[in-house]
Amino acid sequence: MWPSGRFSRYSLSRMFDRNRLLELAGAMKGRLVVVYGDVVADRFIYGNPKRISREAPVLILRHAREDLLLGGGANAIHNILTLGGLPIPVSVVGNDREGNALLETLVGKGVECGAIMRLDRYRTPTKTRVLGGMPHSSMQQIVRYDIEDVVELTEAESERFSWILRDQMAVADAALISDYGYGAVTQTLAANLTGFSRGKPVTLDSRYDLLRFTDVTAATPNEEEAAATAGVDLQRCEDDEAIMHAAQAIQQALDSEAVLITRGSRGMVLYERGASSISSIPVWGTDQVADVTGAGDTVIAAFTLALAAGASFVEAAKLANYCGGIVVMKMGTATVSNDELCHAIERDEQLR
Repeated sequence: MWPSGRFSRYSLSRMFDRNRLLELAGAMKGRLVVVYGDVVADRFIYGNPKRISREAPVLILRHAREDLLLGGGANAIHNILTLGGLPIPVSVVGNDREGNALLETLVGKGVECGAIMRLDRYRTPTKTRVLGGMPHSSMQQIVRYDIEDVVELTEAESERFSWILRDQMAVADAALISDYGYGAVTQTLAANLTGFSRGKPVTLDSRYDLLRFTDVTAATPNEEEAAATAGVDLQRCEDDEAIMHAAQAIQQALDSEAVLITRGSRGMVLYERGASSISSIPVWGTDQVADVTGAGDTVIAAFTLALAAGASFVEAAKLANYCGGIVVMKMGTATVSNDELCHAIERDEQLR
């Protein structure tokens, strides 16, 4: 049941100051952010059309290349890094080709990976996308298949993680929980993390079980996740009141300070504890989206890093909105740089 009360939509078109946003973008550099979550391998296989198969009515592709990129929580780590922050990853990978490749990539980018455990009994989750197209043209995704596993941490492994989270939060400026349902993130350890935070912002992105992780500072569900959590179909409902009630219901259930709901081409809405209105942030950039893969990871990375830099919730949402608008114009699992963020701020004609 939705909570009682009346809400209104509050437009933010001209309330932001350009210099303030640029100052915050600069302050994001060097901020330490603990990223506790599931890391995923994103594999992209590219091919050029050859002919229709005689075996079945399917297209045969001639293999062109293959990329293995940082996905899931690893994508949030990567975006924090490119935005100028210093990520501290706490996670699990399998002792397999994909896990080794993820660690090699992160270490090669200068990320300290000592708190990522490598387990023989676990298979690194891998999302494989097959794309086809003519050479030098845009590739279209044809099929995706996922290799998934769920790890159950032993008591000793959980205790080790608890000590790591305590020690890292003592020096970090913020924390990000990235739960993709593969077992690295547990309710107990997430509660320990929020307890260790001592008032530092802790943000949450949980794909399937948002309400397991209470007492976080803010959560960033997309519209589908928010609808499932609140028990309402937001995509078919044009009533602004519905998303306002859903956001408040999630905020109260989590006992968080804020909820940021991403809505694709309809931008974002932000609800803060005790507010009588929802802040609406229109989508940044063009609606000609190239690829939404990993956009949610980019949004929470920017949102968390901005909070770590001293931004208010609405300022952090505005900065995250720029980053989300930039990253969906890139193919594959992509990132946003601090320079790109500053360029977006500088050319936004709606700012004061």
